Amino acid sequence: MPLTKKGLDISALVIKITLLSGLFLLCLGLSAKADNVVQGFATKESLQPGRVVALDSASKMSVKAAPADNTNSIYGVVIDPSDAPITVVNENSKVFVATTGTYQVLASASGGTIKSGDYISLSNINGIAGKAQVSQPVILGKAASSFDGKTNLISNDGGVSIGKIFVNIGIQKNPLANTDPTLPYFLRKVTNSISNKSIPVIRVYTALIIFMISLIAAIVILWSGVRSSLISLGRNPLSRHAIFSGMYKVVFTGLGVFLIGLAGVYLLLKV
Repeated sequence: MPLTKKGLDISALVIKITLLSGLFLLCLGLSAKADNVVQGFATKESLQPGRVVALDSASKMSVKAAPADNTNSIYGVVIDPSDAPITVVNENSKVFVATTGTYQVLASASGGTIKSGDYISLSNINGIAGKAQVSQPVILGKAASSFDGKTNLISNDGGVSIGKIFVNIGIQKNPLANTDPTLPYFLRKVTNSISNKSIPVIRVYTALIIFMISLIAAIVILWSGVRSSLISLGRNPLSRHAIFSGMYKVVFTGLGVFLIGLAGVYLLLKV
């Protein structure tokens, strides 16, 4: 026998636990769906598509250009309703606002050149997006295209060059402003790069625990399987083919457990 009965029982238990965890997290990931519904709002201002807007304090069904000094007020982006898959029209709808999805946004490079993948918040002009700064608590989303303030200009507002960039809209806390002392910088950087959003500390550490468990489980399975196979080979050299066949299965099982753990970590951070 390439593996002892005790070793097989332990390996089977570890595999079952890991598979169940992976399936649970996979179900969570599949149940998470982006909301691409665009809603109509009233407005007292002239808001062209691409403007970042905030809800008007006078009426929740009215919007205005998002104030540059208050990123917490960011609500969404004015878009052309023909670009939206689903549009909800109200009686006094004058503009249509998207809160998720990928759309063109008016942007300025006054806060720095924007590159694809940069976090986007507000510039120093009301309603105009810009590269997110550490001092800004909320972001509009993540840039899906670039803008250097010199090419592809569409207007000049107060001496500031303005263009349009595609942004994956996802309003959330600014990951760059996350200064939680309980979360090491390298962990914050890794999780932000995977999830493209700010992740609660508890979920980061849960993902780390899942990763460590899957890694240890894979090492235990590989070590016990290879060790048992080598012992069996020494005792019965004539069963060389069967022993190596069993060892290969153990190696693939260990790798499978580790990959399932990685998938679980990814889904936990992305959901």
